[in-house]
Amino acid sequence: MARVVVAFLASVACASLDAQIEKRHYRETNGSRVSAVEYTVNRAGGQINLRSTGGTTDDEIQWAPGTGTILWKETNGRVGTDLTGERKGDMIHVTGRLRGKEIDKEIHVDGAPWYQIFGPIVNDLLPADAQQREFWVVNPDDLAPHKMLVRRAGAELLAFRGSRIETNKIHFSPAGMLAGFWGADFWYRQQDGEWIYSRLPEDGGMTINELQEPGR
Repeated sequence: MARVVVAFLASVACASLDAQIEKRHYRETNGSRVSAVEYTVNRAGGQINLRSTGGTTDDEIQWAPGTGTILWKETNGRVGTDLTGERKGDMIHVTGRLRGKEIDKEIHVDGAPWYQIFGPIVNDLLPADAQQREFWVVNPDDLAPHKMLVRRAGAELLAFRGSRIETNKIHFSPAGMLAGFWGADFWYRQQDGEWIYSRLPEDGGMTINELQEPGR
């Protein structure tokens, strides 16, 4: 029995050593609403766990490289939302409560990846050798699936907090003919690939995220 316990503890220790955990903090604004949002990325066991807390909702996904999101959870206690979505093949099964209403819904998609939390792990969505890629996102307000496009929009010298930073710009839009009707832009620092700034239209306004680095 002692050997079993020791072996188990050793396996846990090895898993902990293999894990790569990163935390980033952002100032998120939309009109008069200001939030401090924390994103946690945990890479372990060949998968990625991504969590965002502190915004209007708390979200968490599990990302499988080469496949995309395989599990999504969203909670918003203020409005009675507690959702879980699981992808199996070309179907996303969402259960739980949406604004207090019980949900059990099957969402049919194609083989494109599912990317639910915009901003982090963009390099896992859009590999370095790709200029653009289609993906799916589920609207948490009504659980409608939307086919989206992410593409590289060139290098840009971004004015940010009194400095000018060399960045790579990534543009998100609906796929196909609807591309011109909505668009979000994210800027990533060339030096280290860090997401530092973004503008995303939602809730009738513009959600702006700014990286809060240590000492700022």
